[in-house]
Amino acid sequence: QHSHATIRNLEMIGNNETDEDLEPAHWCNVCSKDLQSKKSLQEHECGKRHRRKVEEAFRQHSMPNFQKRQPSSSLQGIDEQELFTNLRNGQYRNIVVLTGAGVSTAAGIPDFRSPQGLFETIRTTFGKRFPYAHDCPEIILSRDFVNAHPAIYQEEVVPILEHIGKSVDAQPTHTHHFCAWLYQRGWLRRVYTQNVDGLHVHPSLNIEEELVVECHGSMRKGNIVLYGDDLPRRFYNCCDDDFPENIRGADLHSNPVDLVLVFGTSLQVYPFCAIPNLAPKGCVRVLINRSLDDCIQTSHQQPRDDYGVLQSPKKIRIGSRKVVTLQNLWTGRKGNKRWRQLLVEGDCDDFVQRFHSYPSIENDENKK
Repeated sequence: QHSHATIRNLEMIGNNETDEDLEPAHWCNVCSKDLQSKKSLQEHECGKRHRRKVEEAFRQHSMPNFQKRQPSSSLQGIDEQELFTNLRNGQYRNIVVLTGAGVSTAAGIPDFRSPQGLFETIRTTFGKRFPYAHDCPEIILSRDFVNAHPAIYQEEVVPILEHIGKSVDAQPTHTHHFCAWLYQRGWLRRVYTQNVDGLHVHPSLNIEEELVVECHGSMRKGNIVLYGDDLPRRFYNCCDDDFPENIRGADLHSNPVDLVLVFGTSLQVYPFCAIPNLAPKGCVRVLINRSLDDCIQTSHQQPRDDYGVLQSPKKIRIGSRKVVTLQNLWTGRKGNKRWRQLLVEGDCDDFVQRFHSYPSIENDENKK
């Protein structure tokens, strides 16, 4: 963990990159090396030199008081000030928001990977009987586990989920209200959430349910998606609508997404983690999470599949999009050539409150 918010400012520097331009499959973004094989890459990542470079990169990007980092000579950066100004001015009018458990912790709903989160509860409760739960707690929430141990799942796992999912008493957080703020202005294209708490469709927010995709189901609807289950068809349909592969051939009334905001998710599970990679070239992508290290690790380690098992697929299909890379493109030259990017290490609600406290044009005019 780092004591200060880490803000990395990256900008798209070209628009001519294709899938063929991607780095080799076993490329280390930190050290700029092609390790040729999966085994060599894994051994390299465990080395002292690689780890030292990772820590050095974080120290360079760490900035007290959210001060702007000067971009490198080859990049024209974007920082919070520019983002907030553009957002206040209505420059972004087709905004997609992705959320994970981190947006609901302020509502009293535990996340997955924190020391007091759901996975730690699973390790404590089931670790002795099922030792694999220590390393891979997701398996307890998988379809394979349900099929193998139906009684244990119904009698012991479900009550834990129901206790966590008692969101009828939970209230939306600042981040949920920020999504409503976007909706009220007509700028919200869609919310994709991993959460099953239903807070994005809380009555107090008045957001149309059609604009919210509960990718992993909902406790209130009783349609939880387990690890190993396919995601709802609506997920793929909405991805097709929001991120058409051929923008020119899309509906005339549908403008391309111009801002993707990712709140409170470590982006460890696919296909959800691949949604940001659907963003069109030139789009602004922003990632806010308490630990950027958890998110950025996916550029050096393979993501987990829906069974919670580490896999090494390079690409998947999402809807009609036959090829979507699963590589982490938040760092390194690949992402920088496609999008303008901003990475913020910190609390989601703190980020939203900084935005709302940022002076608007109207406030500046009133002071004159």
